[in-house]
Amino acid sequence: MKSLTDLAIKYKTDKHGIHFYTKIYEKYMLPKIDQEIGLLEIGVGGYDDPQKGGESLKMRADFFSKGKIFSLDYFEKKLNLGSRIKIFKGSQSNGEDLMRIINETGELDFIIDDGSHINRDVIYTFKTLFKSLKYGGYYFIEDTQTSYTPEFGGDAFYLKNKKNLINFFKDIVDKINYMEIKNPFYQIDYFAKNITEIYFYHNLIVIKKNKNDEVSNVLDSTKIYKNKKKLNIFFHILNQYFIILLIILKYETLWRDVRAV
Repeated sequence: MKSLTDLAIKYKTDKHGIHFYTKIYEKYMLPKIDQEIGLLEIGVGGYDDPQKGGESLKMRADFFSKGKIFSLDYFEKKLNLGSRIKIFKGSQSNGEDLMRIINETGELDFIIDDGSHINRDVIYTFKTLFKSLKYGGYYFIEDTQTSYTPEFGGDAFYLKNKKNLINFFKDIVDKINYMEIKNPFYQIDYFAKNITEIYFYHNLIVIKKNKNDEVSNVLDSTKIYKNKKKLNIFFHILNQYFIILLIILKYETLWRDVRAV
């Protein structure tokens, strides 16, 4: 078996050399090397040249000899990379394009974002595609240095800027530990319930999808959630009350205007 590093050198992809991702990828991908996996990589490479790119796709197809490799690129690509590699044309910032791919591929074992690297695109793509990742699968985000690059929507001065992709993914650390948060107002979302691991490497983030249902050994989580449910009911009733109150006030104002005439 050739390593991903060997294959990256063979196919001349920047996953090794310019970047040093291949050893990290292999750590998470090796257990499924002989399986019929499905992998989606956003970004083919070669920019707007229809005959260039695909080096990373060839590397992954060689590594996963039984796998199906899919990719999305903004530009039209006319590459013959074999029967196990399929390229879609579209934008990662377009939900219809993303779901069109998922409708054909089904749930995936691995998703890799090596696309525009624009912060809002990265976050939007993750929010859209993560539900289509299989349990036990991994989601990778490359070139996260753009979190600090203004041209990509990043910020190198205010490092707590919530629009930065790095800060979006930092918040997942709290979500993983939601069972320990003694706060009935804390919002528990899909990501909190379905992410168990997140790793930050140099210019690379790795996220594992699994049921995150390990209870706290300190807090009575059941009691917290019962209180949270009660609070949600209370605020729902309160919200309805204010809506009714606003309607009454609106009609009272109209009635006064009519009487004034």
